[in-house]
Amino acid sequence: EIMPSLVGSEMCIRDRSILKRIIRLELEPGQLISENQMCIDYGVSRSIIRNAFTKLAQLKFVEVRPQRGTYVTQIDLNYISDLLMLRTAVEKEVIYEMFTKLDESARLELVKKLEKNIEEEEKYIDEKTYSRRFGILDSEFHKTMIDSVNRYALVVILSDIMLHISRWRNFDVKFADRIHELVEEHKNIVKGIKSNDLYKAQECMAAHLSLIHISEPTRLGMIS
Repeated sequence: EIMPSLVGSEMCIRDRSILKRIIRLELEPGQLISENQMCIDYGVSRSIIRNAFTKLAQLKFVEVRPQRGTYVTQIDLNYISDLLMLRTAVEKEVIYEMFTKLDESARLELVKKLEKNIEEEEKYIDEKTYSRRFGILDSEFHKTMIDSVNRYALVVILSDIMLHISRWRNFDVKFADRIHELVEEHKNIVKGIKSNDLYKAQECMAAHLSLIHISEPTRLGMIS
């Protein structure tokens, strides 16, 4: 889901709506976005839509090409890989703090919350779209761990660039049918925490966040 900072403070509901359509792949990577259609969709002037495009370009979700139009940016795998490495470092540190700052009873209570989350995730294991209920539960899974050590401000700081991971995850689930794997990866992380195995929990988190799948749509111009 879209969180604060640039997205929350400088983008209005309309701008966030366009951004959500990009993240959810309703506006596909490489697609030309019609100014006229956006004006019709949102009932606003060209200048307002162009202002929205400028903000989206700052977030690297669209590219304005002079005399050619505005295009949704392709998914840059090198950039996604860098972001996943950054997020992995943050979440591995969160797990380290869970083991060093929380006592065993607090960790067991955390495990109960995570297991309850996974039970809910399994109800949506056959979903084909990440941005629906499963995506919310996935975010809650990670937020529960990060909140346990009072580090969620880090996620807010990184929220704008992490939106690119959300778009990638939607792509990953849509074309690689990954939800069942994501649930299993969550289970493995919890097993590591439950067994008091810091190394296993961190390694399972790293595996969960670092996997990049390339599938048929690569040849369709969605990925660069």
